[in-house]
Amino acid sequence: MEKFYITTAIYYVNDTPHIGSVSEAIATDIIARYKRLKGFDVFFSTGTDEHSQKIENRAISDGVEPQKFVDKASAVWRNTFDKLRISYNRFIRTSDNDHVQVVQDFFNKLYEKGDIYPGKYEGWYCIREEMFLKDSDLIDGKCPYCGGEVQKIQEENYFFRLSKYQDVLLKYYEEHKDFLRPESRYNEIVNVIKSGLQDVSVSRKSFKFGITVPFDETQTIYVWFDALINYVTAVGFYNDKEKFEKYWPANLHIIGKDITRFHGIIWLAMLLSYGLPLPASIFAHGFWNLEGTRMSKSLGNVVHPVDFVNKFSEIAQINEDLSIDVLRYYLSREINFGQDGDFKMETYLKRYNADLANDYGNLINRTLTMLYKYNDGTVPSLTHLDNEAIKFVEDKKSEYMRYMDELNLSIALEEVWQIISYLNNYIQVKEPWNLDRGSSELNDVLYNLIEGIRITAILLLPFMPFIGEIILKLMDSYSGGFNKLTWGDLKSGTKIQKIPPIFPRIEKEKIEVKESEEGNIKYNDFSKLDLRVAEILSANRVENSEKLIKINVSLGKEERTIVAGIGKFYSPEELVGKKIIILKNLEPRELMGIKSNGMLLAASNNAELSLITIDRDIDAGTKIS
Repeated sequence: MEKFYITTAIYYVNDTPHIGSVSEAIATDIIARYKRLKGFDVFFSTGTDEHSQKIENRAISDGVEPQKFVDKASAVWRNTFDKLRISYNRFIRTSDNDHVQVVQDFFNKLYEKGDIYPGKYEGWYCIREEMFLKDSDLIDGKCPYCGGEVQKIQEENYFFRLSKYQDVLLKYYEEHKDFLRPESRYNEIVNVIKSGLQDVSVSRKSFKFGITVPFDETQTIYVWFDALINYVTAVGFYNDKEKFEKYWPANLHIIGKDITRFHGIIWLAMLLSYGLPLPASIFAHGFWNLEGTRMSKSLGNVVHPVDFVNKFSEIAQINEDLSIDVLRYYLSREINFGQDGDFKMETYLKRYNADLANDYGNLINRTLTMLYKYNDGTVPSLTHLDNEAIKFVEDKKSEYMRYMDELNLSIALEEVWQIISYLNNYIQVKEPWNLDRGSSELNDVLYNLIEGIRITAILLLPFMPFIGEIILKLMDSYSGGFNKLTWGDLKSGTKIQKIPPIFPRIEKEKIEVKESEEGNIKYNDFSKLDLRVAEILSANRVENSEKLIKINVSLGKEERTIVAGIGKFYSPEELVGKKIIILKNLEPRELMGIKSNGMLLAASNNAELSLITIDRDIDAGTKIS
C-alpha cells in the first residue's frame, strides 16, 4: 500500500482556535480522507507550537507556570480538532519528550558539521511573530507581518549557515517547478533566494521557556528551528526507525502563506544539512477575512468554530455533527483552496439554503418519498442501463478525482454538485409520477436516483463525513473506499430507512439580521442599533498587546469601558477628549481579561483607520438617529 504523509503547520497556543486558523486543519483533513478512500496508507500530523518568549511572557502575566499554561492551551486546540472530526494520526506538541530529544539531536548534528556556529546578533526582533528582521524588512519601523512594535536586540547566539545552501536550493527549485504551490508563492521564494540568503540566528539568550542548546545551558533553541522539526518527530524519528523510514519524506506540507519562507527555505536547508530527504511538496494557502476585515484576536473579530457550529445547529434545527459538515462544506466550496476568502454570514446562509437544503437535501427527500410511495422503500431491480446517465456520472467522477489530486477542492465539489443537479433534473425529465407503478421504467428511474445519491455520498465523504455516513447507512452500504464507486454496486432488494429532511430550509424569520430582496437590512433591524455620542475620558494601552487600547468613555449619565484594536493607528494621548460614535447595546465581551462594553465605529481599508467623530460639539450620550 502506497504511503501518504501530510501535515499542517503547528498552531501557536498563545492564540485560540478560530475559523481562519482551523480552516487549514479542515482542508488538510479533507485531503487525508480523500487519500485514504483512494487506498493510501495515510499519516496525518498536526499539533501545537508551545516554546517562545511571548508564551513565557503571557504565562508570567497570568501568574502560572509556562508548562501549565501550554498544557491547558494545547488541550483547547486538540478538543476543537476532535469536535470538528479532524482525523489526525498524531497531535504533536513541541513540549513532547521525544520532540525535545529530536531537536537537540538536530542541533548537535548541524553544530558538529560546522553549519551551526557561535556569533553575535544585533538587529530587530518581533516578539509577536518570533521573528528576526532586517532594516529592509520593516515597514514604517514596524513588523511587516503583524504591524506591531519591534525591539532592537543585541545577543550572543548560535547561527545557522543558511547562506551555504543558497545555490543548491535555487537549483532544486529550478528543477522542481511544482514543489511549492501556488505559483505566486513559488515565484516569491525563488526571488528571495536569488536576492541572497544570510545566515540566521537559531538560539536566544533572553528567555528560558524552550529547548536548551544541548552543549550550552545559557542558550534556548530558537522557536522556529524547534517548530519545523516537528514534522520528523511526528513519524518516529527518535523512537521508531521503521515508521520513520516508511513515512518520511513528507508528501505534502500544508501551511499559511505567511510562513512560506521558513518552510520553503530554512526547513529545506536544515534537512539538507542533516542529510535527510526533502518533502515532496508544499502548499501555501490564503487567509480568511470576516465580513471584509482580517480575522484577528487582537481586533476581537474572530469566529470560534465550536461556538459557531453549536449556534448554527440551533438556527438550522440540525444536530451538531451536521452543523460541522455545513461549516466544512462552506470553507471548501466558497473559495478555491490557496486563495484568500471572506467569511460572510449572508453567503453562509445562501450556501446552506441553495446548495444543501434546496439541491442536495431536496434530492434525497424527494427520492426517498417516491421510493416509499411506489416501492415500499425497497431498492427495485434494474432492467435497463441508462448509458447517458452513467456516462455523465462517470465523467464527473473522473473530473472530481483530477481536481482533488490537484488540490482544487472547491472545483472538485462543483463536479459533485453537477451530479446532484443532473439527478434533480432527471426527476423532472423522467416524471416518475406519470409512470405505471411496478413497471420496469419506474423501477429503473428509482434505482438510478438511489444509486446516484449513493455515489455522491461517497464522493462527499472527505468533505462531509457525517452526512456521507448517514446516507450510506440508510442504504446499508459501507463505502469501502472509492472502489465502491462503480455504477450498479447498490443491491436490489435493500430496504432504505426513512428519515426526516436532512437539511431543513432556514426561513428568513429565523435569522437575527434579516435582509430584503435587494440585500438591504430592514428599518426595524436598524432601529435595534443604539448608536450614541461618547466622549473619551481616558485611554491606556493594554498590557502585552500592541493593538488593543482600553478606553473609558462618558455617555452623559454613565461611564463604560471599551477595548478597541486601534493601537496601530492612535496613541492613547491623542484619543483623550475626542467625541466618537459607539454602538451602545452590543453584547459585552472579554478581551485580554478586560470586559469591553460597546464598540466604537471606525472606517478602515486595512492600511489606514479613522475613528468616526462628530463635526459639531454635542452632548455625550446623545442618540444617533
